[in-house]
Amino acid sequence: MQSDLFLGIDQGSSSTKAVLLDGAGDQQTSFHSPVPARIEEERCVEQEPEGLLSSVVEVILKAQEWAAREGHEIRAAGLAVQRSGVLAWRAEDGVPVHPMITWADTRTHTMIQDIGRGGEKISQVTGIPTIPNFAAGKIHLLQRRFLERSIHVGTLDTFLLYRLSQRQMLMTEDTMAARTMLYSLADKGWSDLLCRHFQVDPKRLPPIRTSLGAHAVFQELPIVACIGDQQAAVIGRSRGSRRPLLNLGTIASLSVDTGADIVQKTGLMTSVLLSRMTSAGYVREMRYLVETTSPITGSVLLEPLRQGWCSDTQQLSDLCQSAAAANPKGLATAYFLNRQPIMPRWPDGIPNTIVVKSGATDADRARAVVENVGNLIVRMLEEFSDKDLLGDTFPCEIDIAGGGSELDYLIQYIADASGHILHRLKSRDASARGAALCAWMASSNRFQAHELNTEEPERTFRCESPERRQRYLVWQRMEQDLVNDTLPAHATQEHY
Repeated sequence: MQSDLFLGIDQGSSSTKAVLLDGAGDQQTSFHSPVPARIEEERCVEQEPEGLLSSVVEVILKAQEWAAREGHEIRAAGLAVQRSGVLAWRAEDGVPVHPMITWADTRTHTMIQDIGRGGEKISQVTGIPTIPNFAAGKIHLLQRRFLERSIHVGTLDTFLLYRLSQRQMLMTEDTMAARTMLYSLADKGWSDLLCRHFQVDPKRLPPIRTSLGAHAVFQELPIVACIGDQQAAVIGRSRGSRRPLLNLGTIASLSVDTGADIVQKTGLMTSVLLSRMTSAGYVREMRYLVETTSPITGSVLLEPLRQGWCSDTQQLSDLCQSAAAANPKGLATAYFLNRQPIMPRWPDGIPNTIVVKSGATDADRARAVVENVGNLIVRMLEEFSDKDLLGDTFPCEIDIAGGGSELDYLIQYIADASGHILHRLKSRDASARGAALCAWMASSNRFQAHELNTEEPERTFRCESPERRQRYLVWQRMEQDLVNDTLPAHATQEHY
């Protein structure tokens, strides 16, 4: 055999991706498998779990076939999983008895609303806001629907490991448990108080293990790491980069690694980044992160394609460039803030809107939609800056990854409107790469990947047109005009 490889798998809501890294951290090849589409109806968003499992198995088999053909051996695998999805399955054979209720599902909205001011105390314990997207309410619903102990209820990682291990492993790990609203950051485990609050039977919750460790064996391949997908994206940079990471996938996630310190900031999410046992085997080491997300980013960037204004990402970027060249100050501003299934930012009845002036073209509209996403990202960056999470220097340097990072116009707009420096990573599959690095760390008994090759940025975006900052400020002002129904006379609304 030529060398050992490490397989990283990213099971996401839109696809399952995988990469193979060698012992130096260099990517050798990648794989991709489609997943079942989400089924959306009002607040309910579900996904078929057998299809998700099949996509994971498919990329593993593809990787093993490639490695055997090329004379390599896959030493271990790491698994990154979309967070906060909950499902139920039979213990005897692992067959699902209920679709996965995804992170985007908000059917427990009324239950969460009834918590009222008690949500602040819950957030202090969990580090995350008390909202219906997280898993506690969904676990409550499925435990009540399936009362028998022969039915397991858990998050997606638990189901995948249960099936991949041939029903030998029933567990979750710290990063996934910490996103349920049932996990105490201080106690590093399930909270009896929170379980009582959400009427969840703690005896039916799976044991919590560390992110790095012996989790399962599938087709003689040890799966030695399991972690949330956004956490994996933060890990997926060589030499332990501590720069903030902006990951643009189905959602936009801005994260900062805070190391061993639990840092809690009002309105932001504090969670576990990674956990492992020390070499002595009796102390659990933890790393933490602070994060904010915009759940609608991926959906909004598809809007120009849905409307037929362009046919692909490159054409969309070209369309935005042509609109900016023709009308630098722009003729349209978009407010796509409440696409279903996400809870509306504005009161019910205010749809997604593009505010246009006379003469606006489809190119202007496409540019407005893309800049809308950029403005949401700039707002996230400003919130982090206001809460002292971007460091003491300006401009701040930020890593950027994910499929949305391929849109050059968007990234340059963010750099221009925020003033920060954005480093686009070569690998778009940051979560899959992070999962592979986690497998490397678990196999080498190291907590950070300092010895691996540095992944140099593919391209660095610096502020080139500071006047674009004015477009962000106009977007903010007009947002309030929409809410207050005080748009200027020359502006009209188009609803989508």
